[in-house]
Amino acid sequence: MEIRNDPIKGRGIFARQAIAAGALIEAAPVIIVPAGQCPLIDRTILHDYYFHWDGNPDGDGRGAVALGLVTLCNHSRRPNARVRRNFSKETLDLVAAVTILAGDEVTIDYNCPLWFEPRD
Repeated sequence: MEIRNDPIKGRGIFARQAIAAGALIEAAPVIIVPAGQCPLIDRTILHDYYFHWDGNPDGDGRGAVALGLVTLCNHSRRPNARVRRNFSKETLDLVAAVTILAGDEVTIDYNCPLWFEPRD
């Protein structure tokens, strides 16, 4: 994996080699954010980089700050990867949903109301 700038979406992560469908791309450890602190994060730049850990996508429940590349995955309406919450290991697992070719951007569906206009 490598971090590159996409001319439209900005910084993202790209495959250096082909990744098979179903392969674990990354298991990023997380810092769990208590539910009461999530509204504070929503008012900072970190809003764009943290995940909902439990509860629903509207913001109820705890959050998770991932310590890995998954935080740089751009949104796509046709993603080639998905994020799986691993509650027992406290990781966000980035898994290839389809075969990803070398050079392809790794994208996910944010599964929440978007705060920007999608560009794909």
